[in-house]
Amino acid sequence: MTHDQSPTPPVVELGTAESWRLLESQSLGRLALVDASGEPRIYPVNFATRDGALYVRSADDAKLRFLRSRPAVAFEIDGEDAGDRWSVVVRGNAAPVEMDAEIRRSRETALRSMSPTPKPYVVRISPRSITGRRFTERAMGERDDPLRSRIFRPREDSVPAVARPPHPIAGIPPRADA
Repeated sequence: MTHDQSPTPPVVELGTAESWRLLESQSLGRLALVDASGEPRIYPVNFATRDGALYVRSADDAKLRFLRSRPAVAFEIDGEDAGDRWSVVVRGNAAPVEMDAEIRRSRETALRSMSPTPKPYVVRISPRSITGRRFTERAMGERDDPLRSRIFRPREDSVPAVARPPHPIAGIPPRADA
């Protein structure tokens, strides 16, 4: 049986190595964390990668306080290349870097903030998981019907005659119990 729907471009799950390659190619991402009241917050941040960790800079602000009290975070980047769209999500724990040697190593990555606000603190995100996806962008003007993919409509010729709905007979109303 076939479905009466247009084929959709496949979504490809990226491996860890490809996801890291994409992370290493970018410098701007979004840091998601939970504030003191339990509400989610998302911050655009500049970042760098080194030795299996992500590094961001921060001021001594609410973001740093939230990270100290609730270190579980998510970090996301996305982009496009060669007509494909992609997204990478890192889940892990964030903590301010306090060891001088690690702060120096993070500086070797050319980590810098584009914000005019001074960001003297370095925060390390230690990943627990990294996932990525890639897909081909849908063509402009292609219909986006959210129900279309959920409705199964077999082709008329693939359904046996006994399973097809009856055709109404002109001049005779359908029975109420049918």
